Amino acid sequence: MTATNITATNTPRVTVIDPRAPEKAKLRVAAYARVSSDSEDQVNSYIAQVDFYSKHIAGKEEWEMVDIYADEGISGLEARNRDEFNRMMADCREGKIDRVLCKSISRFARNTQEYIQFVRELLRLGISIHFEKENIDTGKMTSEQIAQIYGAFAQMESTSHSSNMRFSVRMRMENGLFVPPSVPYGYRLAGRDLEIVPEEAEVVRRIFSAYLSGQGKDDIAKELNQLGVDRGRNREKWYPSTVAYILTNISYTGNMIWQKSYATDTIPFQQVRNRGQKPRYFVEHSHPAIVSSEDFQRVQKLMSFRNGQFRGTVPQRRETLYSKRIYCGECGSLCRKKVTGGKTYWVCRRHDSDKADCPISQIPELEITAAILRLYHKLKLGQETVLRPVLTQLQELRERELRSNRKISDIDNEIARISEQNLVLVRLKSKGYVDSALYLSQMDEIEHKLRELRKLRRRLLETAGEDRQIQETERMLEYLTDSPEWLDEVTSDLFRELIERITIICPTRLKFRLLNGLELSESIERMVR
Repeated sequence: MTATNITATNTPRVTVIDPRAPEKAKLRVAAYARVSSDSEDQVNSYIAQVDFYSKHIAGKEEWEMVDIYADEGISGLEARNRDEFNRMMADCREGKIDRVLCKSISRFARNTQEYIQFVRELLRLGISIHFEKENIDTGKMTSEQIAQIYGAFAQMESTSHSSNMRFSVRMRMENGLFVPPSVPYGYRLAGRDLEIVPEEAEVVRRIFSAYLSGQGKDDIAKELNQLGVDRGRNREKWYPSTVAYILTNISYTGNMIWQKSYATDTIPFQQVRNRGQKPRYFVEHSHPAIVSSEDFQRVQKLMSFRNGQFRGTVPQRRETLYSKRIYCGECGSLCRKKVTGGKTYWVCRRHDSDKADCPISQIPELEITAAILRLYHKLKLGQETVLRPVLTQLQELRERELRSNRKISDIDNEIARISEQNLVLVRLKSKGYVDSALYLSQMDEIEHKLRELRKLRRRLLETAGEDRQIQETERMLEYLTDSPEWLDEVTSDLFRELIERITIICPTRLKFRLLNGLELSESIERMVR
């Protein structure tokens, strides 16, 4: 009995310990929204989308909110215009995000090229995207072709929207209700009407009077600069091309021509000169006149007469216009002017001395002039697709170089801190701890602080370490914005403001180095005489 009792007493007690699964890391989820700041639909408003995504993400135990990125009141056609989208992509590249939520493909991107580019990049980074409207989850896609098809749909939607906008503009033109997006120097927009700015109108009249009295465009521009005459719109300098634009602008007679240029039908949209492809609209007595129709016509006749004289005889100024600006692309020699049989040519000095020294033959000056004018018109009409992207790239490079800037770093930290406050407030609202009035008030205050910080950051980036290329590119864009849509002669300010050097690559091609260092080539078209 005793042994039995001892055995019973000493029987080991076993307690089963349930296995505990290792804690699973939460999925880091972000949301991207793009809304119009003037939208009256609260469902699509910034606050509503932030509130929706905050509740949606908070409702998933296995999810953790990273941030909500929202661009307000800007076009979504190009990603470079979306600061918050670019910030989200930067966070994705830094490994901060596992999944992105977006209401629809068209809000994520509105042209196929960018859509495919960013979807591919996120897939390479192991980040999935869920588009709510189309019910597409890139994490479950078996083929990228599906993404391409839907990306095409997004582009079609954007193109359709743009087509509707163009139709609306055309109808307003036909009904005489069109309001131009920009107004000529000398006017300002008052509601839907143009009204005269008295001090600027006097400058316009002075320009017309000076030209009719015999002064040239160069002399008029020089005189206005010497007198310190204000150009308006925060621009300081007058150019001969600016004077020419005023002298040829029929708007100063109180009449207008609408649709002198138009946007192409395909993305990326480009403004091109209307040479009869689309209807143009002449509107009489649309606004007060600054100069009489008689004086305007006298100026056009005088300008035509002077241009005719200019083509018939080669004045001294034209003889030296290309001097020390044209180089041989084969041997690097400076080209010189040569007149043969009454025609002017530019020829490599070494070739002219001995054809065996350099194979680049002479080029007629008229063909060089025609190539320069073609380059100018391409830059003028395509500045948003040629120079603007260059400026954006230069600014992005500079911004990366300034990452170490202490002031900018402090601002970035403050933006991050306030953004965190924003998320905390959203979470409190989603749990019912904050009433709507206080929530809206606090959100407005936070958004105001963020806007001010971002403005300050942009100002610092604009002033700190601004290099010559950026300054020259901005200067070129300003010049092109204010210059005439069409030039029929090469002027000295083209070289002052756009072209630094011309190189003859071969008898059929020229290379232009612009003031910002960008190099573009242009074919030489043989002129039949």
